[in-house]
Amino acid sequence: MKQKTTKILFSLLLLLMLNGCGYAGPEKAVRQELELIKKLDDTTVETFLAYESSHLTGSDTAEITEEATEAVKLFFQDFKYRIRSSSVSDDETSASVVVDITNLDARALAKDLCRLMISRSTFLESREDSPNSLAFSFALMKECLESHTYEQVTSSVTVPLTRQDDLWQVQNTAELQDQLAGGLASSLADPYLLAPEEVLDLRLAPFCDFTGEDWISYLNIQDIFHLGTALSSQIDAALAEQIASYFDYKILSSTQDQDTAAVTVRITSLDLESVISQCRMDLLDYAGTTESIRATDEELNQKTSEILLNALFSNQSSSEKEVSITMINNGYTWETALNDSFADALLGGVSEAISQLAATD
Repeated sequence: MKQKTTKILFSLLLLLMLNGCGYAGPEKAVRQELELIKKLDDTTVETFLAYESSHLTGSDTAEITEEATEAVKLFFQDFKYRIRSSSVSDDETSASVVVDITNLDARALAKDLCRLMISRSTFLESREDSPNSLAFSFALMKECLESHTYEQVTSSVTVPLTRQDDLWQVQNTAELQDQLAGGLASSLADPYLLAPEEVLDLRLAPFCDFTGEDWISYLNIQDIFHLGTALSSQIDAALAEQIASYFDYKILSSTQDQDTAAVTVRITSLDLESVISQCRMDLLDYAGTTESIRATDEELNQKTSEILLNALFSNQSSSEKEVSITMINNGYTWETALNDSFADALLGGVSEAISQLAATD
């Protein structure tokens, strides 16, 4: 998700595309072009967004929203500049103008934007209708700009110009665009912008707000105990509700070796061992009845399901397990591999629980 949004928001810098007009002097050329940034209006922004939407999507239908327009205006609302000096080459065919650019701290914005993307992706990644568009990317940016206050940062930018037909034109480059926007694009493209433990923290935090239904969808839970009875879906729902009730985590430590990191996390979830222990005692009690002797395999499975469902409903115990989660830097950000040990800790040791339940049967 960061890769896609980085590409889309890099297009924000194309708003700084200079209009190609020539001017009588280098400083005048720079001043006139920077004034266009200071005086952004809705029409200018909407024209830019319409072009970018068509350019990126290959569609003639412009994806323009009020949020996208507002995000661009918010980003540049405090943009200021001061021309410090200029110089012209001996042959008077090229020049450079040094400008102090003042705007919000774009690297801090990039960090907040990445944090928001990672947090949202945890919930959205398993959904087919998860948004991944120009409008959604600018909506995230607008949210960051409205919910955070960023310090003003001043940086020195050298603007290159060339002279053609006695007129000076600014040489528009990707590097210049990035510098005029405070390094937003280069910060977003930095794969080490956030530390691996912070990325994992952001990845896990949304789990704390998951409902039982969210967990069923995320884990793709379907008759997790392989009982094959009419109560299977209710058992899945009860297990998911238990996970939702008890899930918590704490990051304990991390180590990093170049593009690989290992983060140790303590996972809190339901105590499934306690649930199965209660279930086994109830099954042993049932085994001592004449009803169990006459019961068919189907009836035994149904009774097991009833006892397991009741044990899940009545469980009030949690358990903690420490797991090591591997993080790989994929060139855009730290990628989280939530492995089998994480899933096992999350599910309270479900693999062992299923084996114990089968042995009881």
